[in-house]
Amino acid sequence: MKISRYRVRSLRTQILHLLLILLVTGLAWLGYHYRVQQDWTWGSRNSLAPASQQLLLTLTEPLAFVAYLPENSPLREQMGKIISRYQRVRPETRLEMVDADLDPVRARQDGVDANGQLAIHLGARTEVVSSVGESVIANAILRMSRGNERLVVALTGHGERDALATNSQGMSTLVQNLERSGFTILPYSLVRTQSVPDNARFLVLASPQQALLPGEQQVLEQYVLNGGNLLWLQDPGGLHGLGGLSEILGLAVGEGTVVDANENLHQLLGIRHPAVIPVVEYGGSVLAENLGGTQTLFPFATSVTRRPEQAGAGMGWRVDEFLTTLPNSWLESRALGGDASLDEAEGDLPGPLTIGLALSRRLNGENGGADQTRVSAATPSNAAAEDRRRQRVVVVGDSDFMLNGFIGQGANLGLATNIFNWLSDDDNLLKVPLIQAPDTRLEMDARVLLGLAAFFLLVLPAGLLLAGFLSWWRRRRR
Repeated sequence: MKISRYRVRSLRTQILHLLLILLVTGLAWLGYHYRVQQDWTWGSRNSLAPASQQLLLTLTEPLAFVAYLPENSPLREQMGKIISRYQRVRPETRLEMVDADLDPVRARQDGVDANGQLAIHLGARTEVVSSVGESVIANAILRMSRGNERLVVALTGHGERDALATNSQGMSTLVQNLERSGFTILPYSLVRTQSVPDNARFLVLASPQQALLPGEQQVLEQYVLNGGNLLWLQDPGGLHGLGGLSEILGLAVGEGTVVDANENLHQLLGIRHPAVIPVVEYGGSVLAENLGGTQTLFPFATSVTRRPEQAGAGMGWRVDEFLTTLPNSWLESRALGGDASLDEAEGDLPGPLTIGLALSRRLNGENGGADQTRVSAATPSNAAAEDRRRQRVVVVGDSDFMLNGFIGQGANLGLATNIFNWLSDDDNLLKVPLIQAPDTRLEMDARVLLGLAAFFLLVLPAGLLLAGFLSWWRRRRR
């Protein structure tokens, strides 16, 4: 039997149609069961920032959002798109839409006052926010992931750095960032209570400028011997009654100021003073794991070194030298002035120098005994009882890097946040980069800025004047 050409072409067409139907059906089935999304927008505007993604990956409890919006509100669709960013990272994340006017009982249970608010549930904890900004939601999740509020007390009464001051010498910028993530920082005087609060995660010594009273020294030393966590920021200029504390920790604080006269480095980093010291390597410490190699800057710092022969060496301290200066630096023993130069005959110490130490030990019982432990990130499953058996101390030979005038330089804010997280035993947050609102800084080339200034200050006003003159001249000719 002979098949005509028309029949052959018709058969081929039918086969192609059948294959096309099978292909479309297969693609539809794959699209229904599997979803692949790519964000090709500039700066990944439709995706979560890496810091938020990392935070979601550290969560061990279920996450759910309850958006309180009126029925048939166009904001519901927009809310679904916003929460879908979180669901792409954690597919099990749930979103529920509720009208507060129709279900007031549910709204009261979540602590919602009216429509327009978002209730975020993490395990058994709930927090309500009125903004759906990524940094707002991320910080709310961060606060809930801590489990409870972290109280930190800062010693006062001896000329210490003011944690609440808003001037360049205060720490209000750091405190505000820490409070958004669940910390409470309170000034504290040992004269009033003669003890450190039991519910305080750790105590901050922010560079006392006056000697502590003998009784205060005893309270502070006993606090450390009993296993209390401590952040000690020590500027050049003397210990002011903290010599006993340095012996307990087995440390020696340098007598002088660390300087670095590398002009090429200063020009590259925009540093104008040789006593502003950059740190670019952190020895793989968990305290700098999320800094991404970004430099931190320490103005007018001093060295902090170990003294194995002192009492602290026998107390089980394990030390992490996580802040080390560059080899071109040195400890200047004389007063700064003019051109600084290394002179070992005058007592100067050549670099690299250690300006930051993290000490850790595990406590056995209540007598302050300890066995050795590595300074590393613990598993998030450690309970509060485990935290009570672990003691941590951070000593930095500088307090200026936390001040309002320098906290925004380099990765200073990220490092300070990591120190607070580590001292409060929130090791699971050390891998989470600092969560900030995006696009808060506008960086332009100097030539672009000059061109914009010339246009708006010269060209545009001159053009308006010229247009006005030409209009007046034409009318006069008429």
